[in-house]
Amino acid sequence: MRHLLIPILLVLLVACAPPLETASQINQPVPTISSTVLAEAKVATSTPLPTPQATLSIITFGSPGFEDVPVETITSFAEIPGNQATGQPAADFTARLLGGGTFVLSEERGKYWLVLPTALGCGDCMYSLYLLDQAQPQNPASLNILVLNVYQPDLPEYWLSLAEAIDQPNYFWAALDTPTFLEDYAIYGLGTFLVIDPNGKLVFQSDSPPPPEYIAHLFELAQSEGAKCENEC
Repeated sequence: MRHLLIPILLVLLVACAPPLETASQINQPVPTISSTVLAEAKVATSTPLPTPQATLSIITFGSPGFEDVPVETITSFAEIPGNQATGQPAADFTARLLGGGTFVLSEERGKYWLVLPTALGCGDCMYSLYLLDQAQPQNPASLNILVLNVYQPDLPEYWLSLAEAIDQPNYFWAALDTPTFLEDYAIYGLGTFLVIDPNGKLVFQSDSPPPPEYIAHLFELAQSEGAKCENEC
């Protein structure tokens, strides 16, 4: 009986097996994705940061709407496309300055501050620093720049070498001390630009670096608004 069972099982296995592919089917080329499809594909990348504040993502360069508003027609921060600020009071925060000392926003009234939350390894942050350096006018004193490291494990010596490479008198480099900073300013991506006016109000916020000509215009607006405030405030 056992001798008969084995042949029967073999017959059943052969009968139930799927048909074998022919040589022509096996050798068919694998479909390829056209360059057009690849060009249109958008891949969302993120850089998780194990900070107690938030998990941040990298925001792609540029914001919509800039091409619709010529930079020469903009006369105030409120008119800049994509500006999310409404002139609300800027939340206070503290940071440890590179080389010693403490930065306290509430103690820096009377100046315009451009705050750039950043971290080492953030491509948008490094590109923003490059754009800022290129966009600065001959006399950049109208706008102070705070490069604010929000990623605690970053080593200070790396920031020191970067600060020495840029070497601008209106740049201040610091490590964040206030754990609620990202939440207070609703920052969910690196590459964010913040501008705080001399009265401590948030007058500009963008989730991504503005185009270079608009960054240069930030200095011009700070200078003209600062001069206006000296006469009227």
